[in-house]
Amino acid sequence: MKNLLFSILFVIPFLSYSIDFKIGILRNVKLKKVSISVNDVSFSLSSANNILSRRISSENQLMVEYSSGKISLSIDEKFIGRFDTLKLSNLTKDTCIFNIKSNIPNLKTRSYYDDLIIFPQSNAITLVNLIDFEKYIIGVLESEVGVGQSEDFYKVHAIISRTYALQNKYKFIHQGFYLTDLVNCQVYKGKMYENSTIINAIRKTESLILVDENMDYITASYFSNSGGQTNNVEDVWSKPLPYLRSIHDPYSKGGLNYFWEKRIPKSKWLNYLKSNFQYPVNDSKALKAALNFKQDIRHKYLVDWVYQIPLTKVRKDWKLKSTYFSIYDNGEYLSFKGKGFGHGVGLSQEGAMRMIELGFDFLEVLRFYYTDVHLINMKLRDFYTVD
Repeated sequence: MKNLLFSILFVIPFLSYSIDFKIGILRNVKLKKVSISVNDVSFSLSSANNILSRRISSENQLMVEYSSGKISLSIDEKFIGRFDTLKLSNLTKDTCIFNIKSNIPNLKTRSYYDDLIIFPQSNAITLVNLIDFEKYIIGVLESEVGVGQSEDFYKVHAIISRTYALQNKYKFIHQGFYLTDLVNCQVYKGKMYENSTIINAIRKTESLILVDENMDYITASYFSNSGGQTNNVEDVWSKPLPYLRSIHDPYSKGGLNYFWEKRIPKSKWLNYLKSNFQYPVNDSKALKAALNFKQDIRHKYLVDWVYQIPLTKVRKDWKLKSTYFSIYDNGEYLSFKGKGFGHGVGLSQEGAMRMIELGFDFLEVLRFYYTDVHLINMKLRDFYTVD
């Protein structure tokens, strides 16, 4: 199956497969009052049932405000009315952008491509960017990775970001959009740099995704640095997956986020273990183990499996960079000396960067971090999954 899929990928030309994605934007705050402007290309503004329909240009300034379960609209300081839903539509689908400036609360202006949907929800304004999928991926790479990386690294990230988005397409459908613009999905800040290296990488990998042997989108998880060893997915989340296995990762060693250290008062640490897990801190053997825990290779539990203390829980509660740490007793304080940054499942970003610096291409990077997956055009996935 693997050889067949890779043969098809390179024999059949890519098919045009434009889809739009609904991204909930500025989801980290409750928006109450927002001003909107557009660039020098025409847009149209409409409401549900076409009660409102008019052209909007760069000369116009829109103000929307949450008002008793409705959206209050003013254009050029003239009150227009109160609506259930408004849609700002890009009339050319090319380089049109609209600008969002939150007045309440006060936030910096952000710019976005394509269309905007506005509606009231949970006593606030919900903004949804309806955007071409590949433009969305550009925004994700600019927001998640930033500029200054190699084209091959951007190719890697384009493929896994595309796969992640499609696998989680309906995660927030109950709120009127597919994904948020936050770290609970993928960070997306709209139009940022228009970086040519990012754009070229996305165009050269257009529509490419990763699937498993059943043609299902893989869980394309990624993080900053593995600390030298990635995690089995079931040691962090619940379900084991054949392509997310723990591997030795020499390429992450020495990276910016390879090593970290945090000091914690011994008394607070022991109280935490006793209060949360009924850990027997008065037992001398158990006490020694809790104060001198070591990880030469990654573990799932603190001390051992008998006490059932998940390292993921410890990491969350103490805001540690990773679960890959050892504890050293320094008297009143404990030194938590750790390696890596992030959950450790899937692809290490710093490891991938190092692999590319050493001459590996983007396909070799993907094969290294994801075991036995297949790279295909997402249009071809529809062909294979038709009953």
